[in-house]
Amino acid sequence: MYARATSLSQCNTLRRMADPATTIVIRGKVGYEDEITPAQAAQIIAFLNADQDEQQTLGTPLLDNAKMQGRSTNKVQSAREALDVSGAKTNPEKIVALGAYVLQDGGDTFKAEDVKAQFRRAREVAPGNFPRDLSTAVQAGWLAENEGNEYYLTNKIQGIFDGAFVFPKAPKGLKTRGMTRKVAAPRAGKTKTGGKPDVFAEIDEFPTVMDGLPPYSKMKQNKDKLLWVVKFAKEAGVKGLANKDIEWVTDHLGAGIPNKQISAAFNSAKTRGYANRSTQENTIRITDAGETYLATGESADAGS
Repeated sequence: MYARATSLSQCNTLRRMADPATTIVIRGKVGYEDEITPAQAAQIIAFLNADQDEQQTLGTPLLDNAKMQGRSTNKVQSAREALDVSGAKTNPEKIVALGAYVLQDGGDTFKAEDVKAQFRRAREVAPGNFPRDLSTAVQAGWLAENEGNEYYLTNKIQGIFDGAFVFPKAPKGLKTRGMTRKVAAPRAGKTKTGGKPDVFAEIDEFPTVMDGLPPYSKMKQNKDKLLWVVKFAKEAGVKGLANKDIEWVTDHLGAGIPNKQISAAFNSAKTRGYANRSTQENTIRITDAGETYLATGESADAGS
């Protein structure tokens, strides 16, 4: 019996040596302070964040193996598929899903920069306030923070890519924001107080580069600037832009198209089959041929 107890003690010691130490301190009528493993810390966090109707215990370790933490038995092939399969809608949910995608090929933790890169690969606009949304995911009990500003998944995210996963409800009072557009989207061309069009209300960042395309600064002709920003809007979930929207966003990017010149720029793109206009919304949309034209770099090579 003594030999078995000694063996278990040695196993626990070796396990602590293998995992980075995390210090836990409890103060009150009963005090406690000790170094524990990240897996044990995650177990405690999940226990404290559990809803009243959830069955949570501290008797069974959260992880039998750190590499199985929050993992699915299925794998996804891309960042885009990670968002689609997980059902992630809000920014905190997307951060968790892309974090799980980063970890599925090995590794126990990820950094914020790792996930930001996946937003670009999924053709998603990264959250404008990334630290806030990351913190929300931690407060919801979906992620736990390790030393060195690294994060790992909790057991609430187990099976995220298995097809039937549903994100657990966040604690009451905790808001989760996202890029998901409402069914009744703002009408294109309508402008909020302060000048920003309503159609861009949920977009916080307007980058001048997009994956697979020359940067906006390389767009010399008005028709190419127009196509670039309409393509950006499409990637952000906006199907088309009105003239006023194009005037605002091109000016915001540093090389604006005057409103009086937008119709001529559109007609130039339309003649080549690169753009069309919705008869219902009266908004300008980019065609497949227009996207191919931008991607080939011909727009950047064209003179002014």
